[in-house]
Parts: sequence; C-alpha cells; structure tokens
Amino acid sequence: MQLVRCRPTFMKGLKKQQIIVHHILLSHAFAVKLRLFERQISDRNAVHFPSLSEIISSFSDSNIPGKMDKYSTVLTSLITEFNQRFQDFSAIDSDIKLFSTPFSVNVEEVQENVQLELIELQCDDSLRSRHQLLPLSEFYKSLETSRFPLIKRHVQRMMSLFGSTYICEQTFSLMTLNKSPLRARLTDSHLYDLDFVPLWDGTIKHRSLAERKLLEGT
Repeated sequence: MQLVRCRPTFMKGLKKQQIIVHHILLSHAFAVKLRLFERQISDRNAVHFPSLSEIISSFSDSNIPGKMDKYSTVLTSLITEFNQRFQDFSAIDSDIKLFSTPFSVNVEEVQENVQLELIELQCDDSLRSRHQLLPLSEFYKSLETSRFPLIKRHVQRMMSLFGSTYICEQTFSLMTLNKSPLRARLTDSHLYDLDFVPLWDGTIKHRSLAERKLLEGT
C-alpha cells in the first residue's frame, strides 16, 4: 500500500517560521485522506493505490480483492493511533478557528470575553480586505492593540504553541553530531557555543564584535 505517498505532505509541517495553522491543516488533511482510504479499501476500491490496482488487474483470477480486509484493518489502526496522537487539536478547535478564520467563525462559538471585539472585527470591511491580502501573522501585527487587546492576546498564545519545535529538533540534531567518542566532555557552555551560530537568524555584525574584542584586550 502506498500510504507513504501521503506522509511527506504531512511531514512538511515541521518547518521554520510556520505557525500552528499550517501544522493543523496538514494533520486534518492527512486524517481525512486516511478515512477516505479506509472506506474505499473496505469497498474493494484501490483507485488511490496504483500498485495494488495494477496487481488486481494483472491477476484477475486470484482472490486479491477478498484479501483486502487486512489492509482496511491496518488503516483503521492507523486512524486510531493518529487520532490519539493529535487529540489535543480537537480540544482547542474553537480557539484555532478564531485564530485562523476570524471573519467566518461564529461569534457565539467563541469565548464570551472576545465576542464583542470579534463582532467589531468582522464588521470592519477594511480589516476584512486586509485579512485577504496579508499573511495571517502580518494581519494580526497590523491590528491595534488598544482596539483588540483580547484578540491580540489570543493570537500571541496561539502563535507561540509550536514556536520552538523546529529549534528544539535542530538543537538535538546538533548535539548528536557534536557528541562523539573523541569528545567526552560536552558542558552547557560548549553547547551554547556550538548552537549559537547555527540557530541564530540574525545578521552577525563582525566589525562590531571585532572592535569590542579589541577594546576588551586593551
């Protein structure tokens, strides 16, 4: 079964500078695909599995369709495991909708403390147009904090949910590369020196650093 074809699309979620909405959309799409595969395989339909379809066509006299129940069982187990792994998403579904689609979410479905601000936001045509033109993060940056303090606070919380995932993964990879049989000592100071340059996104001001070192040495 070519379930592996769906895996790269979902795994693309772990990228630098992506916000939680990207991760959740990918996970939702992957879950929907799994449910579709499960139903179709149960109905002996292998349209999305070219290799299996080719085998069924080549060996029409065999009982391959009758053996597809095991594939359906595998898909059912995969769906169950996937739902358990990402069950936290369903717990914050209303918060996610408020963050990702503020102009289409039902006001009565969000927390009461942000309802009035949300109504004001949805009734502002200029903000609606801005939301369509700008990336989500840039749109929320453009909102006035004095006018939408609670919505801005909600946005900050949502955008920070996966803020360090990429950096954490990169840090552990660097630790694995730098810890070798020839390097028995790896202190916190060493880790800081090793990780600072690879993980830092800013521009290193070489001239300023050099001048400061010269002043320290005099």
